[in-house]
Amino acid sequence: MRALLTDQVVAKATCPAGKKRLRISDTKIRGFSVLVSTTGTRRFVFRYGKAGAREETLGYFGEKDVTGTLDFTTAKARAMAESRRGKVRDKLDPVAERRAADAVKEAERAAAAYTVDRLIDDWASLYLVERAKSYGSRVPKQMRKGLANWLKTPAGELKRQHAVQVLDWTKRHGGPIAANRLHAVARACWNWAMKRGALTENPWLAIPRPSREIARERVLSDDELAILWCAADELDEPWRSITKLLMLTGQRRGEVAGMRWEELDLPGRAWNLPKERTKNGRSHTVPLAPEAIEILAGVRRFEGSTLVFEGPRRTVPSGFGKMKLRLDKKLAEGLAERGRVPAPWVVHDFRRTVATGFQRLGVRLEVTEAFLNHVSGSRSGIVGIYQRHQWQTEKVAAAAAWATHLMRCVRGSSGENVVPFVAAREA
Repeated sequence: MRALLTDQVVAKATCPAGKKRLRISDTKIRGFSVLVSTTGTRRFVFRYGKAGAREETLGYFGEKDVTGTLDFTTAKARAMAESRRGKVRDKLDPVAERRAADAVKEAERAAAAYTVDRLIDDWASLYLVERAKSYGSRVPKQMRKGLANWLKTPAGELKRQHAVQVLDWTKRHGGPIAANRLHAVARACWNWAMKRGALTENPWLAIPRPSREIARERVLSDDELAILWCAADELDEPWRSITKLLMLTGQRRGEVAGMRWEELDLPGRAWNLPKERTKNGRSHTVPLAPEAIEILAGVRRFEGSTLVFEGPRRTVPSGFGKMKLRLDKKLAEGLAERGRVPAPWVVHDFRRTVATGFQRLGVRLEVTEAFLNHVSGSRSGIVGIYQRHQWQTEKVAAAAAWATHLMRCVRGSSGENVVPFVAAREA
C-alpha cells in the first residue's frame, strides 16, 4: 500500500484481518514507510539498498523519540528518512554507521564499567589463584589499599601522572618498600589486562621503581636465637608456637601461620604444603624435627576448625607486628646483659638464618634449597625441569641437625660448637 504519510494517515491505519502486518510506503520519499502490526503498533522504517535489503527502524508513532521526547510524529520520522536518503545518495550506509556508533557507545560503557577495583578482582580470580591462594588474597588487599582513591575509576583512565601520585602517596605513608611492591604488582596487573585486550596501555611501565632496595643480609647469631626462643615462651598462643616453628623450619611466615591440620602428618613427622599455599606454586614437604612435633602436639584443636593456629575471629593470625615488638624488647634486654645492642631485624630473617645455619652445619646447597622450597640457584632452569630428586632423607637429617644446634644454643652452648652435618643417602 502507498500513501503520503501524515499523522492522520498513520493514526487511522489498521492491519487487515488475517495478515501479520500492514506496510504503507510513502509516496514522497523512497524507502520511507510505516509498519502497522495486529496489536496496533506503528513502526517507522527506512529501507535502502538492492531490493530494499537494508532496513532501519526510525521510531514508533506516538512513543518517545531518541531524545526522550514523547509523541514521536510522522514529521520527525520523515525528517530522519530524508537525512538517511541523503547519506545513501552519498554512497554511505546509515545502518553500518549506526552499528559503528552503537559499538563505540558499548565500548565506552564497558570501559566505564571496567574499574580499577574490577580489574584487581579479575586479576586475582583469573590469574593469581592459579599460582597460589595466598596471592589471591594478600596481593589484591595491598593493591586496594594503595589505590583506595581510584577503585571506582575506569582502569583505562588511570594515566602515568596518576600512577606517580599513587606511588608517591604510598612511599610517604607506607614506606619505600611498600611503594616498590605496589609498583611491581600494579605493572603486572595492567600488563595482564593488556594481553587480554581489556586495556590498551599500562601507565606503570614507564615509571621507574620508586625506591632503591638493598638485599638484606641479616643473620641472627646463636645468642640472639637463644634469647628469642626463650622470649617466645612469654608470648601468648598462637604466637609462642608460630615463633618457634619459624625458627625450627625456616618456612615463610604466611605458610606457618596458615598451617592446616590436613597438611600435617605427625606420625610421619612431615608437613605437606600443597602448591596452592606456596609462593612458587609447588607442593612442598617439610620434615619436622622432634621439637617441632612436640610443639604441634600441644596445640589445642578447635572443633570444626581446619586451621592449626587461629586469630580472635577464627581466621589466620595477623598480628606479626605486635609479636615482633615484644620480641624486640626481650632481645634488647638480653643483649644488653652482654654489653651489646641488637641490629635491626625482620621476621623473614629467621628463614635466612636457617639457610646460613645449614651452611655452617655442612648441609649441601641442593638440600638447603629443597628444604626452603627455593626454585632459584641449583633448582632453576633446565636443572629444575629435569632434576626431580627431592632430597627427602637429607632434608630430614638437616632438620634434625638444625634443631639439635638450636637447642644447644638455648641451653647455653657456645656458638662455635657446631656439630658437622652427615646426611643419610637415599637408596
